[in-house]
Amino acid sequence: MAIASVRLLAVVLLKENTLRSRCVFCCREDGEVVTVAAKFTNHPSNFQFQYGTGDFLCQIPVGCEPRYAGLLSGDGLDLTNFTFLPVLNQDAPERSRLPLNFTLCMSIMFGDYNNVLQFVQAMELYRLLGIQRAIIYKTSCSAAMETVLQYYTSKVGFLQVLPWPIDSHLKPSSNWLPSLSPGDIHYYGQIPAINDCVYRNMHRSRYVLLHDPDEVIMPTGNITFKTLMSDLEKAHGEKVNFYFSNNVFPYEEKEENSRYDLPEWEHLPGHSFLLHVLREEDKSGYKSGKMVVDPRSVLQMSVHKVKHFAKGRTETIGPELGRLYHVRRRKNSNLKREDLVRDEGLLKVAQALVERVNHALSHMGLLLNATTRPNDPH
Repeated sequence: MAIASVRLLAVVLLKENTLRSRCVFCCREDGEVVTVAAKFTNHPSNFQFQYGTGDFLCQIPVGCEPRYAGLLSGDGLDLTNFTFLPVLNQDAPERSRLPLNFTLCMSIMFGDYNNVLQFVQAMELYRLLGIQRAIIYKTSCSAAMETVLQYYTSKVGFLQVLPWPIDSHLKPSSNWLPSLSPGDIHYYGQIPAINDCVYRNMHRSRYVLLHDPDEVIMPTGNITFKTLMSDLEKAHGEKVNFYFSNNVFPYEEKEENSRYDLPEWEHLPGHSFLLHVLREEDKSGYKSGKMVVDPRSVLQMSVHKVKHFAKGRTETIGPELGRLYHVRRRKNSNLKREDLVRDEGLLKVAQALVERVNHALSHMGLLLNATTRPNDPH
């Protein structure tokens, strides 16, 4: 069945008049273009910044089979240096025929990102859990991280890196509110990147996981991620999205004398999932979290929730089934070490993870043999 309209995702100046915006369709290979009026819908999650995410919805003209589309503002038709984007999602295969079951969408890699050890651990954790593909939007990273990205893109084929040069166009904030970090747009343009990734994978993957490289969703008990999702489908049906509450494991609280404090990792920048087993207990009643979504059920995403459904609903998943492990800086500075809860859930995959991480680091040329450690007197 032919598609009736095209949705263009955009970053917009929210006070700008969008009533005169038009979609430009390239209908045929001979280069003929057709313009139609665009209907604009603002995404509600802009967090008081002047720029935010928006949708431009355009009806496809009769007889047009659009391969490419773009956006114009105003009445002119100057296509000099005009950007056409390929029209995706024109074919909608049955859910059972989608090529992938699980795709991970990570948001922005920014600030010359250099958390090498945790990123490699995350990639191997996701692969161990059965995630088939990962995508990250990159603004900047260190030279060592470039080596890691090249390995997972070129040699393994697991990771897709999408350039995200938002800092060439806007001043992105480093926080979620302008009062905490002035800028043009919320947190490095995280929300348009999340929505872009959901739409890119709408007809590629049954589920899209939306979280970052310092997080992982682990099933509770001795089951795989695939089994967890199959059980959730049986309990709640299809076209359902699943929300997992956040659990912070502060990297300020490091496990002492751990057998996973490996000497061959000491030289690597970053944190280790395996050395942080103390969990903050959040008794405030509010918890952020991350989601596993059916991308075809979503029209608009915020950071932690679906803002507008095409169809379906969200179910909250309790810790008896799965837990989101988030190794990051301390969130609640009032908690003392004795207030934290010991949680060794990630250690059930520790041995397999160590083997996979060392294999990957060795192929990257980043694994330091314990017998040739820096400052070793021998």
